[in-house]
Amino acid sequence: MHRGDLARDGHPAEATLNAAAVKRLKTAWQVEMSGAVNGTPAVAGGLVVAASGGGVVAAYRLDSGARVWQLNNLGAISGSPTIAAGKVVVGTLSGHIIAIGLDGTLLWDSIVPGLKPAIWSSPTVYGQLVLAGVGSQYGDEPLEEGVVVAFDLATGSQMWELCARTVARAGCLQGDGIWSSPAIDAAARGFIGVGNPDDGVLAFEVATGKPLWFTSFHPDAGRDVDVGATPIVLQAGGREAIAVGSNAGVFKLLDAASGSVVWSRDLVQGSAVHGLLASPAYDGNNFYVPSAGVPVGVFALAAADGKTLWTYDSGLPVYSAPAIGQGVLVFGIGDVFGNPNVGGMVVLSSRDGSVLWLTDFHSAVFSGPAISGDTVLIGNSRGDLIAYRPV
Repeated sequence: MHRGDLARDGHPAEATLNAAAVKRLKTAWQVEMSGAVNGTPAVAGGLVVAASGGGVVAAYRLDSGARVWQLNNLGAISGSPTIAAGKVVVGTLSGHIIAIGLDGTLLWDSIVPGLKPAIWSSPTVYGQLVLAGVGSQYGDEPLEEGVVVAFDLATGSQMWELCARTVARAGCLQGDGIWSSPAIDAAARGFIGVGNPDDGVLAFEVATGKPLWFTSFHPDAGRDVDVGATPIVLQAGGREAIAVGSNAGVFKLLDAASGSVVWSRDLVQGSAVHGLLASPAYDGNNFYVPSAGVPVGVFALAAADGKTLWTYDSGLPVYSAPAIGQGVLVFGIGDVFGNPNVGGMVVLSSRDGSVLWLTDFHSAVFSGPAISGDTVLIGNSRGDLIAYRPV
């Protein structure tokens, strides 16, 4: 599942990779897909499923990389596939939600509302619902209404629709495009980041789409500094909380019941495509916040008060959402909006930020890594899907 579980903490329970194993990482297998692999590979039942910007969804054996099946011409895909209830679900940049059987059979293909809508993130499966955030296609022409849409997992029928701007103001208006995935708590409340002009976090009831609260990170609404990262749900200081950053470079901890700000940190310089664009990770004590703004790298913050524990200067922007193993932090680097031929993967100690291992792909990385056991899987802008395993 995208970011490990519905809390979206990037700390999958099945990850056993530790510092000793990291130092023995070697390429286990590598395949080339059509178009950039920007999403996180999904892993379940010995299968790895990945999607590409060339409109391909393919399944490979986790142990060997042998291809099991492949579907082509689905439309460009930027987000991560989701595996749940015996199905693979993906969203496309042309606004389609597509369900595929684990044998590669196309089950259904539904389109979300809008003139030219796009799904940038990973669809979320909760019970019998598939949730997706909707925004504009690249260039915002036309500027779409940001909505959260729910579909029936079995049939692809639309169940409900929530316009992001209905909480901030009446009516479903253009803007507040969504390119994050929702986090969902034990009370079936969803939390999702939205874009400009309101730039904040929207909370809603998953079963019905009823809005609960909205917190804007930038109430002046005059800047294009979206909350594009996927929020994390956690327990902090005796309360349920939501943690996420924005493209403006600010990272906030919010009260999950009300949306009120618990603490806030201005970490880096922001802009429309930089700042804290990638989703953070959380290990039960600390946040690990990737930065594509100045300074680039990773910030380790204490969950209790946001205090900086350590920083890592990556030299290149980090658009890759980190994954946490046993005391290790894995992520990709590279200026995906600049030189696509420079980038790689880094593994740090989560204790002090020291470098344990790194490799050069000669390709920028947007993909967040997946950790399954002691295997690391990651994509890059060139279209490679690579598995690393200790030997």
